[in-house]
Amino acid sequence: MTPRPVVPARRRPVRCALRGARSLLLLVLVALVGGCVAFPQGAYWPRYENRLTAEAATASPDADAAATAAPDWSSPAHAEALRARLRGAVARRWEDEALADSARTMDAGAGKWVYGSMLQTLVWFYVDPVTYGDLVVGGIESLRAALKNKTFCERFSAAADDAKRERFADALNVLSLKARAARPTFSWQAQRWLDVALEKNRAMLGLPDGAVVAEFLFGATDVLDPYTKYLTPAMRRRYTRAAEGVYTGIGAEVALRGGGVFLGDIFPGGGAEAAGLHAGDELLRIDDEPVEGTDLKGVSKALRGKSGTRVTLLVRPGGEGEPRPVTVERSRVRVPAVRGVAMLPEDPGTGYLRLASFKSGSAKELRKAIGGLADRGAERIVLDLRGNPGGSLLEAIGTAGVFLEDGRVIETRGRTLGSTWTYDVSPLARPAWSGPLAVLVDKGTASAAEVLAAALARRDRAVLVGTRTYGKGAAQLYLGIAGAESAVSVTVARVYGPDDVCIEGVGLAPDEAVEPPAEAPGDTADDPVVRAALDALRATPTSPVR
Repeated sequence: MTPRPVVPARRRPVRCALRGARSLLLLVLVALVGGCVAFPQGAYWPRYENRLTAEAATASPDADAAATAAPDWSSPAHAEALRARLRGAVARRWEDEALADSARTMDAGAGKWVYGSMLQTLVWFYVDPVTYGDLVVGGIESLRAALKNKTFCERFSAAADDAKRERFADALNVLSLKARAARPTFSWQAQRWLDVALEKNRAMLGLPDGAVVAEFLFGATDVLDPYTKYLTPAMRRRYTRAAEGVYTGIGAEVALRGGGVFLGDIFPGGGAEAAGLHAGDELLRIDDEPVEGTDLKGVSKALRGKSGTRVTLLVRPGGEGEPRPVTVERSRVRVPAVRGVAMLPEDPGTGYLRLASFKSGSAKELRKAIGGLADRGAERIVLDLRGNPGGSLLEAIGTAGVFLEDGRVIETRGRTLGSTWTYDVSPLARPAWSGPLAVLVDKGTASAAEVLAAALARRDRAVLVGTRTYGKGAAQLYLGIAGAESAVSVTVARVYGPDDVCIEGVGLAPDEAVEPPAEAPGDTADDPVVRAALDALRATPTSPVR
């Protein structure tokens, strides 16, 4: 037998170093592929813009918007507040029949993989330190809350047996206490608690595995803050379409006015434009169904549908005269971010435009619209951010460059690499407007819209008119879950304005406070907030760009 050659001792450290370097390189590559490293999301990283978002549309103004701290189950008062939040989330969640259908068909093995991956993401990236134990307890308590929810019990026939349901709820209570004491350290340990809950459910109640997994997934995020969300594949698709500003429908907004439903902005390239409909037309019927008594959500749902399908509308042109039927073909429509661009007839020297959201291309749209108003002789600009829920944080930085020269826009602060970052106006940007500027805000002005408003107001570039803004000063990282079609949107940082004040839970107070009208006005001449902005602009000398 040939003896194995002996490696000289002096070469062993070199080989060990090489092995160590290869292992470190492999670890970094795995981290990159798995999304474990959050790179700086600065103004010069446009390819990552759809991953760092400040979207607030899914949160309610009544929600605990200021709560971005890790859950504290040891405090009875805090624990009860968390349970109340979970009860509300459960009630909203199971109104969706599609979610129940998904839960009935979910594979338990796939669900456990998604659960472990999501928990790992939350522990690594969440803005405040959070433990696996906190998240496991959140899932158990969410399932307990679901067992007491009428809609949940109606969705799943196994929950109809009151006695079995109560016994299972008692077992979950014991499981929750044990999970708090156990303090799992790794994601695979956290997954074991889901395994135990699944086994107890199969033995004691018989809910679909997917219903148990769903509550563990949603419950883990529901106990953190209103913006950290688990997204099912269907939710992820809706999220992506909203971020892109694309939807399938007739290509028109709708609004309530004077007890009726009226068409708002007509989007270019949509079926409504092709059919000759105009803003201000009153909508009376949709496919022979009257719209009277239907809320806007119901009207919007009826107008949407698959591309290529048709819907027959009964409309009254301009809200006057004889109604006429119009057949409109639904299509895939890109919703513009900038709308209502016009010179105000009540003040010929003032240009008006509404920025409805921040999505890819919003800054370019705004710059083009501002240039058009300047060419038409605008001496003052009214920028309407009311009802703007936010969107891409990087687009907000870009829009700030339309009005500001170099300097700070905002700063984000978090725990992970890249989450603490100062965002300045790009040195390549040149202001498109340096004249007087008024910005309209209200309680629906949130997130990225607040970032822009704060930058303009705190640097004395604009006067804010309206009511206090929503107060969403939290930035989210949107991450797909490896090996699955679902995703998680996790709060990674808090947002601070140029004055170093965090927007979260506070919002922005207007310089000129004006209560909004009870109903959406028909035009700007009837809008008291616009009138107040015009008065403020007339009283304000031209502001230097700073």
